[in-house]
Amino acid sequence: MTENDSQQAARDAAAAFIQSAAPADAAGTAPQTPAEAAIAAKEAYGATDPAEAQNTKKGHGVAIVVGLIIALLVLAGIGAFLFTQGVFNKNTPVQETQRVPLSDARVIAAFDEVTVETPDISQYAYVSQDALIGPKFSDIVVNEPVDLGASTHQIVECTATATAVFKNKGIEIAVPVTLPFEYSPEGETWVPGDITQGAPTATPLASASASEIIGNLNAILNDYDPTYGEAMADATVVKTTADLTIDGGPISVDLSKTITEEQEALTINELRTCTVGLTVAWSNDKGWLVTVTDAGTIDTQKSEIPDPSAADAAVAPVDTSPQNLGSVNFGDTVTVAGTLEAVANTGELAKANNYSNGAANLDAGGSVQLVLRLTRPVDMTLNGTAYHLTSIGVALGPNVTEDEKNSLIGRKADVKGPLDENFVTNWCPAGIKAMEIHVE
Repeated sequence: MTENDSQQAARDAAAAFIQSAAPADAAGTAPQTPAEAAIAAKEAYGATDPAEAQNTKKGHGVAIVVGLIIALLVLAGIGAFLFTQGVFNKNTPVQETQRVPLSDARVIAAFDEVTVETPDISQYAYVSQDALIGPKFSDIVVNEPVDLGASTHQIVECTATATAVFKNKGIEIAVPVTLPFEYSPEGETWVPGDITQGAPTATPLASASASEIIGNLNAILNDYDPTYGEAMADATVVKTTADLTIDGGPISVDLSKTITEEQEALTINELRTCTVGLTVAWSNDKGWLVTVTDAGTIDTQKSEIPDPSAADAAVAPVDTSPQNLGSVNFGDTVTVAGTLEAVANTGELAKANNYSNGAANLDAGGSVQLVLRLTRPVDMTLNGTAYHLTSIGVALGPNVTEDEKNSLIGRKADVKGPLDENFVTNWCPAGIKAMEIHVE
């Protein structure tokens, strides 16, 4: 056998071995072992003679190459077999992933469908109690999805946050809310859960109601100082000065109160006056808070009124003869005595004075606050006209309070002042501008 014949025989044997390592063919022939492949090659090509000495080196090189090829092919075949048997595969479950993203439109629609509890407007003081309008959602943020649950049962959740805004004409209330979503693989959609609400933040849209604050002044003063509050409870508000904005501000209130005490044969009137300073500031939880910053000293004035029915019978009779003032003009100062009364029943007053003036009214446009029922009728000639008066109007001045005026009603007094044509009424030709009043 020649050298070429020897090499050809080796190649044929390798091919037969390769074929034996391959899987069975389509006809179902079983794969051959390496020994069987060698016998088959010998039967096919015959035995080979030993190589000549001069070709030993080359024959060894060919044999080594063929051996390496055979080894690599065997390893490849074994690896393919093991791979097909799943030896290299880990039993890792396939992860589920969401197929539909959570869109802004889906989140907005979900917020419109949920129910958010309306804040209690009654907890905010001195603001409009009209029904709140809302909620209106703003600042909507969709967070990143989060994988939850076990590896065999994956749950994908996502949360959206927003601000629910309620308002009326006096207040705006912002409530932070959170809405969770869970992905449904079956429906390929996001299903919203239960909404949660955070702490509200309230902002005023209008200033505090000064009239409501004044109407609650009794409680405000009592909270500040129960003794002070009791002393001025239900006092008359003479004057209010307020400078309120949506940032709050100050209020100043002038108060007046008359206390009447009945004693034996005597009535004691006590006039109390004071000025109270208040400060109004906003509270996120309670609305407008009112604080007393300056409770002024309570000034008092007392007057005593004897009981006419208890007058001593031994007292000398009162002189009721007319008081002749003679000839006088407007501007002249006179002093007259009598009992102070409220302006009422002016028809009877005009008849008693035998005087009527259709161009004037009953109290000179509010300037005449009291009637002095004269103890002694007054005869006088005023600017050339003679009059016989049983009563005359008294002007106390614009600074006298209603309580001060009322404290004089029913009291006997001497009144001194100029006759003034500005105080002419439809029942008296002149009035007295009171400069001095001396009560008994």
